[in-house]
Amino acid sequence: MRLDDLPRSRPDGNAKAWLWVLGLLVVAALGFAWFLQQQRGTLRILPGEAPSTKLAPFVDPILAPLETGLSGYSKESLAEVQSTFRTEGEKVGIDDREIYTTAATMAQILEEALDDRDRHMERLVKLGVPPTGMASDPPVRTNLPETERRHLELAVGISWQRNSGTYRNRVEELWYRLLRLEQGRFRLGSGPQSMMPELSAETPFRE
Repeated sequence: MRLDDLPRSRPDGNAKAWLWVLGLLVVAALGFAWFLQQQRGTLRILPGEAPSTKLAPFVDPILAPLETGLSGYSKESLAEVQSTFRTEGEKVGIDDREIYTTAATMAQILEEALDDRDRHMERLVKLGVPPTGMASDPPVRTNLPETERRHLELAVGISWQRNSGTYRNRVEELWYRLLRLEQGRFRLGSGPQSMMPELSAETPFRE
């Protein structure tokens, strides 16, 4: 058999086939992008206040230094807020559920932070130096030397400062995610506009 008798490939046919495949992929990508755009454009306004509005008042009082005294909130109130978010999340579609699960997680972290804060305040009470608004009855008297007592008091403050910084970082990460998820989903004025990232260059919860 001579080489001239061997079947020859048709490069033009292969090129056309690849062009067809490429064209189909482009059309599919454009169609999917259009579908996502339509879905985004038809997102409905959710009822009630934005979850960030309900959460914002808790943050600074709970994560403040111990010297500021009682936060004014209880673990029960945060547990109730968390439960509300989970209940509301069950009433909406899957696309909207992340808003409420993110808010519930943030409320859970704040509840943990408040519990930790209360434990640190109790330590100060036992040292005979209760924070503002938190008194022991009867007043605690210790036999510790003043130098040692001050050293322990400082250690409690540093411990809470370290822990509250960790909580703050976790809360802020969830806060900005929550604001992005809420954008355009609630009626004007339902969210804390003064704390929106695009309107404030500063981190919202820093002292």
